[in-house]
Amino acid sequence: MRVIRKEQLSEEYAGRFPLSDCFGFDIRPYTSVVKFDSMEHILREGEKPGSLYYLIKGRAKLYLSHENGRISLINFLDAPCFIGEMELFGAQEEANGVTAITPCTCYEIHTAQCREKIWNDTKFLRFLCLFLSRKAISNTCNYSKNQSYPLEVRLADFILLTSYHQMYREKHTEAAEFLGVTYRHLLYVLAEFVKRGYLKKTKQGYLIQDVSALRRTAEGRQSKPDAANASKKI
Repeated sequence: MRVIRKEQLSEEYAGRFPLSDCFGFDIRPYTSVVKFDSMEHILREGEKPGSLYYLIKGRAKLYLSHENGRISLINFLDAPCFIGEMELFGAQEEANGVTAITPCTCYEIHTAQCREKIWNDTKFLRFLCLFLSRKAISNTCNYSKNQSYPLEVRLADFILLTSYHQMYREKHTEAAEFLGVTYRHLLYVLAEFVKRGYLKKTKQGYLIQDVSALRRTAEGRQSKPDAANASKKI
């Protein structure tokens, strides 16, 4: 993580995502800008975060580890959005893990210095209610789509969402669980993408060779779902 000192906050950050629209008081004295590299932790799982983050640029993934060692992908976070709001209000004491997929730039709000102001800020509370409601609607839509379209459509979309620099590296077990399919079915469709020339298997992961073809496949969401394929499991 790299921190940009407060006196170096530029008009680029202040103008593009003005946090003043979210708060009823001047939040700038409590805010700095931080940058995370790809694969770097924004929130470490199990820790109590001391800050509230507002993602300005980039994409991250939210995950949860289980006692048996398995890891579940929960959601993907795209700018602009808050990170750590549940912990701020005590909905959960310890954070779920959040890792940057692409390089991420965030506002870091040092809540230890202004927690009471935030808790009593009606403007922020209204904004957060709307933010959480939209996130819930988005999650419901994504779940519905996952049940309605064939795996090749959903996997193509998933690969485009999680790849960075044309490289897809997600673990098969986590991807299969997130997409709601068997491990075997996932490997079958990945192998089919390799056969078609969409992907190339390497030691580092899968190199995307034909982005356009993957996008066309992912856009199958907009066509009529194939009910037979949607329910097919190998």
